[in-house]
Amino acid sequence: MGIDLNSPDGKGSFSITAVEHDDDLMILHMEGKVEGYGLVRLTHAYEHISDRSGGTMSGSAEAILEEGDVVSTPHMGTFSRDGSEVKVYCTDFVTNGDLNFIRFEVDLIGKKAEVNFWTLK
Repeated sequence: MGIDLNSPDGKGSFSITAVEHDDDLMILHMEGKVEGYGLVRLTHAYEHISDRSGGTMSGSAEAILEEGDVVSTPHMGTFSRDGSEVKVYCTDFVTNGDLNFIRFEVDLIGKKAEVNFWTLK
């Protein structure tokens, strides 16, 4: 199965609402609108490996769909970091059965993130 990274199945924009640091762990709290999922709130924990240029990410998200239902999902993946720019690649498994590959582009200074996702199931 190939994924065309130029043609996402959906997009969204997030605002970073809080940033926490604990040694090699950075925790981001974000909220925003995502196509097909409505209002999404999420928390990601980024664990840096050695020189802070990348590492692993884990977290969770909850969405209030346009029709009012609520769904949630875990997030697991990896990230690379170049200064204040972070690129995150992860998968999720939403409680409604959706399975997605996700790419976040996070701007730590601008306190915003853009997301693209591709449906796998």
